[in-house]
Amino acid sequence: MGGKAILLVVIGFSLMFSVVNFNSSSLTTRAVENLTEYYSETNLHNIAASGANMAASQVFQDPTWTGSYSRLPFQGGFVDIDVTTFAVDKIKITSHSYFSGIFDGEFREDTALVKIILQPSSFSKFGYYTNKWPSNGYLVTGDTIDGPFHTQQTLNTLGSPVFTAKVTTKDGINSVGNKWGFGAADPQFLGGYETPVDIPFTLNTSKLDNAANYAGKLFQDPSGDPLDVRLEFVDDGSSIGKVKWSTKKTSSSTWSTPILADMDTLAPNGVIWNDKGNLYLSGTVNGKYTVGTAKDGNSYGYVYLEDDIIYRKDPLQFNNGTTSTNPDCDDMLGVVAEKQVVVKNNAANQSDINIHASLFNYDGGITVESLNSSSPNMGIMRIHGGLIENEAQTTGYTTGAGYNQVIKFDRRFQTSTPPYFPATEQYEIVSWFE
Repeated sequence: MGGKAILLVVIGFSLMFSVVNFNSSSLTTRAVENLTEYYSETNLHNIAASGANMAASQVFQDPTWTGSYSRLPFQGGFVDIDVTTFAVDKIKITSHSYFSGIFDGEFREDTALVKIILQPSSFSKFGYYTNKWPSNGYLVTGDTIDGPFHTQQTLNTLGSPVFTAKVTTKDGINSVGNKWGFGAADPQFLGGYETPVDIPFTLNTSKLDNAANYAGKLFQDPSGDPLDVRLEFVDDGSSIGKVKWSTKKTSSSTWSTPILADMDTLAPNGVIWNDKGNLYLSGTVNGKYTVGTAKDGNSYGYVYLEDDIIYRKDPLQFNNGTTSTNPDCDDMLGVVAEKQVVVKNNAANQSDINIHASLFNYDGGITVESLNSSSPNMGIMRIHGGLIENEAQTTGYTTGAGYNQVIKFDRRFQTSTPPYFPATEQYEIVSWFE
């Protein structure tokens, strides 16, 4: 090979290595810039998320806490945190982060935003909640509790009752076996069991009062006397829910002329609350509502079920012995009694009663008017929703008097709740925006 050819080869290799070296240096530089930018953006996001979590932790420890932080130093940057309340019972946390770093190839201070919404955990998430559990009361072999269960006392079981979802208790469990003909102590916790868990039984009627006054319907007697309210929900096939309502002084026997109203107009936010007195309830629900009544001292505060209270479609569907959520049901009802829910002992309820709702009984539990061991058999009490009560009451006797009670949990209540339904003192995150 001649001298010129060797020279061309040397020049070619030199050019090639120069290009390779340039590209390698460029890639290294870009890699460092990309890594720095990724670190900056990640840190920016982490600061904002950490600020939101710090504020949420404060709220979890003290639900009444609201406040703000301005330019709080954190992880090499800063964070602004603002906590506000809205819509009666919701809390919004806004967290802005600031961090100096490389963004799009240039050095600057940039920001990220995280917003979260918290609201109190609803009692409607329970298939069955009882504040008091009788010391001589047992769930036994053959009993099935559908949906999440909680008691603020010790749960007594005999044999092997079945719990389809998570069970929590404040004071533990007393499992008894081989007694009164029941088998070994072997309760079936299909969704797990946890103790001690403290979920105090509370009712803030002012929130329901405020919600009804805010964009719902608040019933009050002008003179301040106790008032009875009758609600008959009406489904006329239209897309708008309707209710026929009337009132009377609790001391009177004469009802006012019923008025048929669109729920969109009567109570746009879905809350109907009687400030003081009793509530009479029946009908077919079209929409999502919470209805209830407050007591006066230790009087009144009863919700009387005069007939079935059901949705247009059953919230549950049954197939080959299994229960699932009916996707065609989009109605929802919460019933709140500051005293308790009472099934009227009338002609309409003598042969079964169907209840589609989550029932909240603050002073007692669901019961039947004038029931005793000599009463006639009234069939089946079907509750498709949930039962929350201070203490269980009698709805039937082993003699056959009254009802056989069947409670099936409406699983939609695990992720959704009737508007402004009573809540626990524990907040939970319901949405997170980044």
